[in-house]
Amino acid sequence: MRVRGKAHTREGDALAAARRRLSMVKAPASTTLIGEHGPVTLLDTFEGRRLLIAYYFMWHAGKPAPEQCEGCTWVTSQVREFSYIHARDATYAVFGQGPYEESRRYRDFMGWEMPWYSALGSLETLLVGRRVGRMHLVCYLRQESKVFETYWTTSCGVEYMDNSYRLLDLTVYGRQERFEDSPAGWPQPP
Repeated sequence: MRVRGKAHTREGDALAAARRRLSMVKAPASTTLIGEHGPVTLLDTFEGRRLLIAYYFMWHAGKPAPEQCEGCTWVTSQVREFSYIHARDATYAVFGQGPYEESRRYRDFMGWEMPWYSALGSLETLLVGRRVGRMHLVCYLRQESKVFETYWTTSCGVEYMDNSYRLLDLTVYGRQERFEDSPAGWPQPP
């Protein structure tokens, strides 16, 4: 197990190295989002840091809290401590895909403290060629007043934000998901 675990770690390191060498795509730094104090630019959301990790939270406008995206709620709940990210010159922020006031109330209800913006009017510009209405995790680089998108992922790739699954993977019952290869009789969700 230790040998396989080390191989898994090395493969993850190799993937991260390859990710750092992907082509960067210029993003419109002046794209407008709505924040706590009104309109801001994409550049402003970096909060003066070089790197930005933005999670695009799916939103169902006009729907009550229990009808919002369960997956987005789950992964967003995993990201709580920002000092280590900030020490590496990176900002983490949520770009809601719905109206600011409505989604911000949800953020406050959940007790989340990360910077929160609405990208509702700019989704087509920020997610060029990607389906709006899905969870996206996008990494950006700021070089002076220019912004570059360096990496993006969606669906299962968003699990990078998670630590619960990683910890559950270490236990005898794992995540207790249907896709897992577990012995007969192991707990599974209904």
